[in-house]
Amino acid sequence: MTITDALATVRYVSDTKGDKTDVLVPLPVWEALLGSWNQLIELLEDQEDRAILQEWLQKRADGEIEMISLESLEQELVADGLLPG
Repeated sequence: MTITDALATVRYVSDTKGDKTDVLVPLPVWEALLGSWNQLIELLEDQEDRAILQEWLQKRADGEIEMISLESLEQELVADGLLPG
C-alpha cells in the first residue's frame, strides 16, 4: 500500500464551522502504516549502528582507541552495575 492509497481511505471529521478537527483512519490502513514505520525505524537504527561501528573501526585503525582486555571490560561492567557481580 502506498501513502497515496492510504490517504485516499482517510476521512476527516469537521466541526460546525467546517474546520477539520479529527482524522479517521481505517484499522487495516493504520496497522499497515505502523508496520511501515517500524520497518523504517529498524532500517535507520541499522544505518546508525553501522555508522557507529565504522567510526570506531576508523579510530581504532588511526590509533585513537585504547584497547582493553575482556577481563578489564567485564570488571568495568560489573562495577557500573551493567553485569551481575
